[in-house]
Amino acid sequence: MPQMHSSWLTVLPSGRWYLQISRQTTGKRRRKPLTARVGPFSSKKKLYIGLPSQQPGRIRTRVNWKFVNDTLRLGPLIGILTVGEGAAFTGNRENFRDIFLSGKKLGALVYVFTPQGINWEKKKIRGYVYNERENHWQELILPFPHVIYNRIPTRKAEQRPEVKRTLRRIHELPNVTFFNRCFFDKQELFAMLGEHTEVRPYLPDTKKLDTLARFRSFCSEHSYVYLKPVRGKAGEGIMRIDFTNNRWRLQRLKEQKAITNRFTSLEEMWKHVHRLTRKQRYIMQQGIRRARYQGKPFDVRVLVQKNGVGEWGVTGIGIRRAGRQSITTHVPRGGSIHSATSVFSVLFPNNPAQVEAQIRQTALTIARALQENIEDLAEMSMDLGLTATGEIWFFEANAKPEKFDEPGIRSRSLSNLIHYAQYVSHLQKERETAVG
Repeated sequence: MPQMHSSWLTVLPSGRWYLQISRQTTGKRRRKPLTARVGPFSSKKKLYIGLPSQQPGRIRTRVNWKFVNDTLRLGPLIGILTVGEGAAFTGNRENFRDIFLSGKKLGALVYVFTPQGINWEKKKIRGYVYNERENHWQELILPFPHVIYNRIPTRKAEQRPEVKRTLRRIHELPNVTFFNRCFFDKQELFAMLGEHTEVRPYLPDTKKLDTLARFRSFCSEHSYVYLKPVRGKAGEGIMRIDFTNNRWRLQRLKEQKAITNRFTSLEEMWKHVHRLTRKQRYIMQQGIRRARYQGKPFDVRVLVQKNGVGEWGVTGIGIRRAGRQSITTHVPRGGSIHSATSVFSVLFPNNPAQVEAQIRQTALTIARALQENIEDLAEMSMDLGLTATGEIWFFEANAKPEKFDEPGIRSRSLSNLIHYAQYVSHLQKERETAVG
């Protein structure tokens, strides 16, 4: 197998690329420029050897390269797909910058692009590379990426006709790996997981919210219920129902404030719920009495990613504790962050390591099950519930996890993303060599 090298790549605003490698490394290939293959579609690029003179707007990053069949190959190229117009692309730019810097450290060229920036005929991209020196995103014409990381920020944006067409066309491309094609649909998610016997013990009873009869039956059976929007995000629209003091109580959040309504009957409550939910699809989910830490319930948030050998692994575990009068554990809605090790040590002093190991195994079991139904999964976060006796329950998964605030988890997540991209692009190159 050809030896992989890593060198500094300098990209100029003019479009010239310079690779800083020695003449000894290139062997007989001493002429300038070299012709390199960049990207998955045999895109040929003139590559100048050496370091150009100082120029405004130049971008420097490390990139991996090797000679295969006398052809210099660079990569991987990782394109972060989002939406927007021109340089005013949307999404978490701080996250995009961190991914670029991680790629710079590990030898992958990372850039951001939008559907409008794709030239399908020439297989070129008008993308944006982070200029670290000048602290801005710089527009360049770039080869098509080996890996496309879907970070379209909202479900609404993902449903735009031009975006759906783009997603479909990307899926049809050979030798391009698409990470996490779309947001999860909660109703479909639980239906898929329910087909796997190894996952069923972790699933709370979950039903579609559609009729009074089903609502009445479900609430009568459980008396502690969550209502969740099928396509919700970050706790938006979640409601909690319980039966206390001979009355039904409905709690929800509105503009960070807890709102409580009480009803004498489920029929009366249904009318109120129906008014709140009629524009969205909802599910009903059995409420689980979770363990409490410092007097508040909490979720166990687990980040699961594929690594540099293509296998699922647990990148990290964090605790998200509910805030005062909050029905969710999301930090923007009043929740707080705690160390999993410290929480497990307090609640399960005799076997904290065993509890953590069981959580890790549960998360991996669920990830592998979802992979059988959903293509191109590379990462996901999960919210798990933990009872006072150590039982584990699955609440939901997010196909586009936001960054974890814990520094160690954050660092590992960025490295895993780059390493997995390197793994899949390496396989693509080997397939191309075998075919050609």
